[in-house]
Order: sequence, then structure tokens, then C-alpha cells
Amino acid sequence: MSELVLPYCTNVLITGATGFVGRHILYELVNIFTKNMCPGKIYVLLRSKASHSFKERIEHILKHDYAPEYFKSFSYAAILERIELIEGSLNDSNLGMKMMKAIPENEKLYVIHSAGSVNLFDNKKAEEEVNYNNWNGTKNLLSSLKVFNYKFIYISTAFSCGIVSGMVGDDFSKYKEKIFRNPYEKYKNLIETMVQEYCGHNEKEYQILRPSVVCGRLLDSSLYYTSKFDVIYGWAKFFWSLKQQGSNEHIRVHMSANSKINIVPVDFVAKSVVSLFAASPKQVNITYPQSLMNRSLYGQMLNVIEYLNYSFVDEKPANLNKSEKIYYRLIDKVYNPYLNHCDNDYDNETLLKAIDREFMTTIDLNSLTRFAISNNFDELQVN
Repeated sequence: MSELVLPYCTNVLITGATGFVGRHILYELVNIFTKNMCPGKIYVLLRSKASHSFKERIEHILKHDYAPEYFKSFSYAAILERIELIEGSLNDSNLGMKMMKAIPENEKLYVIHSAGSVNLFDNKKAEEEVNYNNWNGTKNLLSSLKVFNYKFIYISTAFSCGIVSGMVGDDFSKYKEKIFRNPYEKYKNLIETMVQEYCGHNEKEYQILRPSVVCGRLLDSSLYYTSKFDVIYGWAKFFWSLKQQGSNEHIRVHMSANSKINIVPVDFVAKSVVSLFAASPKQVNITYPQSLMNRSLYGQMLNVIEYLNYSFVDEKPANLNKSEKIYYRLIDKVYNPYLNHCDNDYDNETLLKAIDREFMTTIDLNSLTRFAISNNFDELQVN
């Protein structure tokens, strides 16, 4: 693939660097900073956990077996020269002091905010989780940055527009009917508004970047890697688990023939972010020009899994068998809004000014699914 060049080699603060998207943004930043001998630093905000310290957590990501091959060409010492760790959490009351001790106040700072909870359930517990981690965390981060000369880049989601029909552009302010599939989408939308209003009031630059559904790598070796078996993988995992248990009951899946979903590889997302964050557009959807029809997408995954005793139906069936009861109790309540109330394509004009179309490789569902199968859909095997 062609090389990406960062327009500015200045300081960058990244949150969520151990997440699936965040770690790939970090890999790209280290690559560009190291190859171009950038004078700036990459500051990584990271908290310790009961099982691992913040230093152990970042070391695990930087030395990961599935780190991209281009990243493995750098010595660990060279990588550490580019990175400075800040131990802390988004909701820390003294977050501002922690950042002031590490980051120069008089130098331009790009803040790439990728941290947050991805909980697609539509219940009170999910709402409390995204309210605390996503809303409160972002609000505290913004207020903690007040002494810095920063540009705030918020990694949102292409689904923060809520349930709308047809072609979706970059400007989400036009979507007045705030109907969301779950609290995750709702709070992403609310946070976008908060970022716009806060940065506008304080005369700070901002940018909102919106990836759609993120799948495994399709550009950089090792190909097909994902650290998360959720979203499209989570749906397929249900049928793989049934097959592992020896079940082959016919399952009627309620899925609209017109529904579609937009999928982007994680390395494409990361390359898009590093190509865009110093640029001027304030809102950009990181999406493919064409979404995939759900019945084709999920049918292809089921064929790879070799669970063939299924049918797609236009309405939820009656007289459910045992496997269908489990499916509708566990899976449908999360996935139904995306299988039956999602039919969007996206305008990519702004994105294609920043990243070459050559990076938009075909979504190889067969290989992505085989990677999941080879790891038993088990995140412990890939994290």
C-alpha cells in the first residue's frame, strides 16, 4: 500500500489506545512519527487495571503477536522514544493536572479521543454505562484540556444520526428526528453536540470522525485480525456455537430484504483518521461508498460456518422451536434494529479527498469469518 504522510509532526494525545480502533490508530501514529523523525510526542492516556498496570497494558499492545508487520520492523526502544504514558482515567478529577505535568502547554496538541464503551443493548444498565464512560468521560476530558492549545478529534460512529433512510452525508445537524436504536447511538449524538458547542464557545478546533461497523484488517499483515468478536461476528458466533453443540434446527431469521450495513476494515479506519485529523473538515464519515445487503452478508458468513439450515423471513415467526427461542431472546433484541431498520449508504466525497480509493479494498467476508472460526470466536485468543 502507498505511504501515508502526516501533515504536521506535533504532539498528539490519544485515548482508548488499547481498544480495537485505538490501538490501530496508535500503530499508524508510531509508524509515521518514527519514519519521519517527528519532533513531537505521542501521549497515551491509560489506566491501570487490577490484573495489569498501565505500563504492562501498553507493552502488551506494542509487542502484540498480531501487531501489523510494518510496526514490527521498529525496535521496542525506538517505539518508546515516540510515546509518553500518562496514567489516568477519563473520569479522574485531577486529569487536568496529570496532563499538565506531561504535555507542554505552549505547543499545538491534537487530541484523538477514541475511548468509550460500545454497548448496543437497549436497557437501563447499558444507558448508565455509556452515560458514565462516554458522556461523563468526554465532558471531563474537555474541561481538563482548557489550558492547552488543542484540536479535539472525536471518534464517533456513523450510526449517531439514528434511524434515517437513504444516503447519509457528513453533516448530521440536518437529522432532526432523534430516533435511536439504543443509548450508545443516542449518547454518541449528544457527545457530538457537546463537542461542537464546547469547542465553539472556547474557540477551539474540533473534528468529528464517524466509522461505520468495523471489521478485521484487510490492508496490513497479519490480515483479518480483530480483537473483538462482536457486531457482525457476534451474530455469526451464535450459529457457530449451535453447530459446535451439534444442533442443526432450522432457524427463521427476521431480516428485512432491503436492510444493509456499512462495513470498514480497522486498518482503513486508522489510516483515515491519521490522514484527516490535521485537515480542515469538521465532520467526516469514515465509510465505504457502498453498504452490504444484510441477507447477502450474513448468508455468506453462515455458509463459511456451514450452518445451512436457516431462512430469512420478513416478519418475526410464530411457534418458535428451541433454537429460535434462544436466538430471539439473546440475539434479536440487540441486532433487530440493524437487521430491519438500517438501509443507508454514505457520501464519501470528503473522505476521498484525504485518502486514496486504493485503500478501499473489498470486504473479504469469507476470510474474516474463517479467522474468527480459527480462534473459536474467543477474544482471549486474540487479545
